[in-house]
Amino acid sequence: MTSQVTESRSSDQKTRRRSSRIIVGGLCVVIVLAGLIFGKSVWITFCQWQAERNLQSRDAEAALSWISKAYQADSQNTETLLILARAHRRAHDVEPAVKYLKMLFKRAGPSEELHREQWLVEAQVGDLTNLEQHLADMLIDPRGHAQDICETFVNSCILNYRFHDAIRMIEVWQADFPNDPLPHYYHGRILEHQGDWENAANEFNAALKISPEHIPSAYNLARVKLSHNQVDAALENYQQCTKNQKEHAAALVGIARCLRMKQDADAAREVLKQAQQVPEQQRLKDFRTVGDPAYVARNAILLELGQLELSSGNYKQAVSDLEEAIKLNPKDRKARLALADAYRGSGMLEKAEQQIQIVQKTQQAIKRLDECFDLLQKDLDNADLRAEIGQIFLEHISENQGVVWLKNALYYNPQHQQAKQALDDYYAKQRSRATQ
Repeated sequence: MTSQVTESRSSDQKTRRRSSRIIVGGLCVVIVLAGLIFGKSVWITFCQWQAERNLQSRDAEAALSWISKAYQADSQNTETLLILARAHRRAHDVEPAVKYLKMLFKRAGPSEELHREQWLVEAQVGDLTNLEQHLADMLIDPRGHAQDICETFVNSCILNYRFHDAIRMIEVWQADFPNDPLPHYYHGRILEHQGDWENAANEFNAALKISPEHIPSAYNLARVKLSHNQVDAALENYQQCTKNQKEHAAALVGIARCLRMKQDADAAREVLKQAQQVPEQQRLKDFRTVGDPAYVARNAILLELGQLELSSGNYKQAVSDLEEAIKLNPKDRKARLALADAYRGSGMLEKAEQQIQIVQKTQQAIKRLDECFDLLQKDLDNADLRAEIGQIFLEHISENQGVVWLKNALYYNPQHQQAKQALDDYYAKQRSRATQ
């Protein structure tokens, strides 16, 4: 009997020990899982915070780096998807911004935050319809994004040639954020476009006084000075850009241009070699951040190389460089004029005449474009003028800008047949190219 009791006690003790181990093991698993879950949550929140902080300081690249880490940890987090869309928009990458907004909508449905970001994305490509309708409410309650809202609105107004509206917003922006260089920068861009070179330079200088490292202001100030043949002053401003970003492709091309104008061909070639070593994606980004469109960035280095060889009398090399430049941007009349001179220098007079004829046709179209812009200032709601501007851009200057203007014509008149037909023809050509 005693033996049976002893055995029973031993069995109970073993059972309790096993139960204790199971409980302790289970608790350990729970603790580990909780650590993993909450550790992951803390990491995602930290990455989101870092991304937002970098967006506030206008470093979209760093913001994308941080928010991508959060996305890797959890691709379904709604706040991460929203910040991803915002960061891509701020980096001027509209397609991925739209993609992440669609993912956010699928994941969480409609929300005010999603709508706000959607309106900003639309404005990024020139469609102000929704942003303008909700602008007052967004600025009353900006949720930490007032400067972003102002900048996006101003950018879109500039795209739509609504300079008066842009300047009104710039005044509000500048009053609320006196230490922000961007209101001065954008005002300078508008004044430069209007031919008011002196006041444009004053605005760029004002921006640089606030933020001496602001590359876009230094770059555009250099361009203003170069247009007035102030080569040494322009060179100094371009070099100021490279002090803040050593291999800034757009500034390097500007430096090479100044050196060419100073007849220092060897130094100019070395600088252009340096620019060619910048990866293409970074090159496009550098030009875009200083306000130059993609079609300028695509052939800027080859164009400057061609002009350099042309000025040095190396016509054969100039022809080679300039022909490649035109392949990259067929609508570049400056490249065609230089190529005509290179053909003449090489004795190819017939080819030179062909280039001149293309340039003359483009110049006639640009003359009409200037007339349309002048007329538009007196009648901003004129859809016919906007459609005509769109077609001129589409055929002679920039397809992307042409599409923006044609869509803008449809904003003012949704039934505008000329704009509809031009867009239909353009998209049909794009589809045809894609299948070839």
